[in-house]
Amino acid sequence: MPAPGAQFLTRPGLPGGFGALMDEFARAAEDFCRTLENLPPGALDWEQPSDDPDTKTLRTLCAHVIGAARRHTNYIRQARGLPVDETRPDPALLVTPSDVRARLADALRYAEGALDGLYHADGETVMAIRFQARWGPTYDPEMMLEHAIVHVLRHRRQMERWSR
Repeated sequence: MPAPGAQFLTRPGLPGGFGALMDEFARAAEDFCRTLENLPPGALDWEQPSDDPDTKTLRTLCAHVIGAARRHTNYIRQARGLPVDETRPDPALLVTPSDVRARLADALRYAEGALDGLYHADGETVMAIRFQARWGPTYDPEMMLEHAIVHVLRHRRQMERWSR
């Protein structure tokens, strides 16, 4: 049996705080994908009234979740001087739930790479990496990963309650 998170992470089960956070990120991603996969065929096209174009259909919601996972990681990458990929997922390329799973897995592996060199870092080193998010607060990498995990959980819950 593969390690929990093995589909979403290159190195699941790493020790320390960042290892734990990445395992939880993978768990949240798995729950999100499983929720989508348990919906009837065609669910990606379900629509719902919304002023937010990212939440009009399940397809756009999934693209938003994948893109946000990458954008949250970009804050960490930028603060660490690592290359940043600003590519936004095209909702039209999310044809099946397996497309969502694959692209969300790519986003989590991208996050894993942003943490190279931090998995065994002490708290002082991590806390020295500070950045301001576009929505105002100042974060460190640990706080941003926590935010990214909750973002996936929040939209999984939204998907569970989607009106048809």
